[in-house]
Amino acid sequence: NLIYFYATYVFEQAGILAEKIPYVTLGTGVCECLTALSCVRNSVGRRYLIIGGYLLMTLWCTVLTFSLTYQLYSWLPYLSMTCVFAFILSFGLGPGGITNTLTAELFVQSSRPAASMIAGTVSWISFFTIGMLFPFIVNGLKQYCFVVFLLECFFVAAFIFLIIPETKNKSFLEIKKEFHKLNFGRNARKKETELYERRQLQDEFLKISA
Repeated sequence: NLIYFYATYVFEQAGILAEKIPYVTLGTGVCECLTALSCVRNSVGRRYLIIGGYLLMTLWCTVLTFSLTYQLYSWLPYLSMTCVFAFILSFGLGPGGITNTLTAELFVQSSRPAASMIAGTVSWISFFTIGMLFPFIVNGLKQYCFVVFLLECFFVAAFIFLIIPETKNKSFLEIKKEFHKLNFGRNARKKETELYERRQLQDEFLKISA
């Protein structure tokens, strides 16, 4: 959303000619339409799509920062423009399309309305806050303003990789079990071992009693 709010400003700073900016800005909308109309075969799972999307967004922010910093060649403004388009496509094909689905699949039916309301509220408050703070970030960091979003995308990808389980074609109990293993792996394995040993002892006791 930040790209949409300040697209004209970003393209100006990238060195795009003023008469071409309206057409280039139109390209951001075309990219959004492409992501909405694209039919992505989700064969790799929700987790990997969203992680891949954030990592690609990290990459495009990195390249965009370099292209804004070292404007030595005439083709660098077009590289910046390409990075913006690629950033939008990466978001739409990954986090933009999967986040709401992931939120619904991580909660049971009784908790989904509350979870969706909280997620939506946080999302819109974040949009508003970033939209209001971006001019101050630009004033302070200049061409390095996208480093903030680079780090954010990277840490979100790392958080999902470490904390959030795969949800595709899984029941809530399976998701809960995998979530527990990701976050409490050692304790979970220890408890499973204890339960197995107890069952073995119970089976042996029943055999002796019989």
